[in-house]
Amino acid sequence: MSKLEISFKRSIAVLVIEDNQVDRRILHSMLTKTLTKDSVIKATDSLTTAENLLNEHTFDVVILDLNLPDSKGTKSLDYLNKKCPRTAIVINTGAYDEDLGIETLREGAQDFLVKGKYSSYILNKTLHYAIERKRLELELKEANRQLKETRNQLIQAEKLKVIGGLASGVAHEVRNPLATILYGVTFLSKQIKVDNPQYQLVLENIQEATNKANTIITDLLDFSSLSELKKELGNLNDVIEKALLLTNHEINKHNVQVVKNLSPVIPMLEFDKNRIEQVLINLFMNAIYAMSDCSQDASASEPMDKKITITTSAVKLSDDLKEIDLIYQKNFAPSQRVVSITVTDTGSGIPADKIDKIFDPFYTSRRARGGVGLGLSVCQNIMQIHNGCISIANGPSCGAVATLIFPI
Repeated sequence: MSKLEISFKRSIAVLVIEDNQVDRRILHSMLTKTLTKDSVIKATDSLTTAENLLNEHTFDVVILDLNLPDSKGTKSLDYLNKKCPRTAIVINTGAYDEDLGIETLREGAQDFLVKGKYSSYILNKTLHYAIERKRLELELKEANRQLKETRNQLIQAEKLKVIGGLASGVAHEVRNPLATILYGVTFLSKQIKVDNPQYQLVLENIQEATNKANTIITDLLDFSSLSELKKELGNLNDVIEKALLLTNHEINKHNVQVVKNLSPVIPMLEFDKNRIEQVLINLFMNAIYAMSDCSQDASASEPMDKKITITTSAVKLSDDLKEIDLIYQKNFAPSQRVVSITVTDTGSGIPADKIDKIFDPFYTSRRARGGVGLGLSVCQNIMQIHNGCISIANGPSCGAVATLIFPI
């Protein structure tokens, strides 16, 4: 038996949307005769009642008349494509509307029938072919999406490589004169005593600017030289506690509540404690600043509940790795056990037009306050060389959720 014959034997769910009672009965009779006994056949006479059925059931294919009492022409087709994008649509046209049927194929239908010109066999074949065509269309769209994503990732990887080399060279060249400036300012501050307070303020400003520049250089060096790791066996919960201790001053300063849901049974892993600590500190500080910025914009009469929730757990990945971004999927196997860390805040989240840029090097929303835009790029590189995964998304109700995943 061929694959085609086998596919005709499987049960399908069909929704008929046809306002003509005679045509509706003919379709129902043909479908009952040709489809398997466990197939589902529903029929209705308007788009409004069809919406209720679509909310209650999942259909493989819809047979659609374009001349409904509450919807005319291709508007019905547009609506169904948006309402159920994974469902095949077969247009049921009038006897003299074959040109319209062809037009609907351009508008997103998978096939069309001409009333009075098809048999039970043709109807059955048309429905099954439409379902298969829809499946192939969806696969093609997904393959195209993955191809574009992979291409963008390759371009991004090449950019990172070039930027990393440039950053390393610039950083080394700039750090030496910065050290000389800092030494000179420190010497002048200690050796020269002037009554003019403006003099001391100028020296302090120079020292602060030099330290800030040195921090930027450190970020650049971190960005360009992450190949050397000092991995050792450890518990991620311990690293989280250390990172919280190091950010405790900022947490208290901004009145942030920390909630820890740390699993006591996560397994020991091999990782570079300092590097993962660096990733966590970056995520904590981003969450703190995001909530502080949000609270400044909010009304003073409605104080914001600033809270960071940290959760660790050992979980099993799905068979299709849908939890893992495409760029990281090579690091994991289907159904693999992993350790995950999630950091959730109660800020305003990330704007939709910016969320795709947050891992881009030198992209920052805090440049006016000294941000360089390398923190998350460095975090991404650190997770990559740990064969792990980092992702950041908006929460279901508010704030942002950062997720780190480590293979066991």
